[in-house]
Amino acid sequence: MKRKFYYPSKVAEQSPWHFNYSDQLIVHGVNIGLVLGDVTASVNDSRHLGYATGAWLNSVREFGPGSTGQVEVLKYGTGATPFTLPEFLPPAPPAGLTAVLPGALARLFRFVGMIKSAPGYTEGIGLLLGVVGEELPPPPPGGGVPRISLLLNQVPEQQQVLLKFFKDGHQGLWIESRRNGGAWEFLTISTKSPHIDTRALLVANQAEVREYRAMFWDAGQPNGDWCDVAKITVSP
Repeated sequence: MKRKFYYPSKVAEQSPWHFNYSDQLIVHGVNIGLVLGDVTASVNDSRHLGYATGAWLNSVREFGPGSTGQVEVLKYGTGATPFTLPEFLPPAPPAGLTAVLPGALARLFRFVGMIKSAPGYTEGIGLLLGVVGEELPPPPPGGGVPRISLLLNQVPEQQQVLLKFFKDGHQGLWIESRRNGGAWEFLTISTKSPHIDTRALLVANQAEVREYRAMFWDAGQPNGDWCDVAKITVSP
C-alpha cells in the first residue's frame, strides 16, 4: 500500500507535528541506536520549526491587520495623545533552544532517513514520531490515473481551455501542458475542477494545439501514473 508523504502540507498542522516529533525523538532516539548529539540537534531544529510555524507565525498574522489599522489612525485619526507605532512583541520561544543555521527542515528530512536506517527502528516507532505517512486511498475501479476532459470557452480576447477532472479521493492534480509539439511544461496544481487555462497564444492571432496530461497530487507530492494525453486546438 502506497503512503502519503509524512510531513503535513497544511501550515496549521506543521507546528504540532514538530513538537510531537521532538518529544518522541527524545524518548526513542538513543534507544533505537541514534547518536545522542544528533538526536539533540534534530530536536532543536524541530522545536525551532514548531515555534516558527506555530506561535510566532500566528502572532505575526495577528499583528499585521492591527498594524494596518494603526497606519490609518496615523493618517486620519484624532485626539491629543502623541501617536506611536505599535511594536511587535513575539511570543516567548520554547525553553532551552539554541541557535540554528538556515535549512532546519532540510536537515530534519535527512535525519528522518537516518532514523529509518537505525538498527532499532520499527514502523511503530515511525508512527509515534510521525514519520510514516497515511496510506493512500486505493485507486478507483478501472485504473489509478486521473480522468480529464477538455472544453473551449470563448471570451473576447481568445478561446480558453476548461480542463475538467475527477480527483477520485485525492487532494488534487499535478497538470502539465505542451503547445504545438514543444516540451512538456508544468502548468498548475489544481484542487478544484475545472482548471481554466487562460494563457495567451504563443503567436498572436494564430491557432495552436495544446496537449495536457495529469497525475494525482497528495500531501505536497505528485504520485501515480500520467493519464492519457488530451488534445485541443485553441483559436483567437
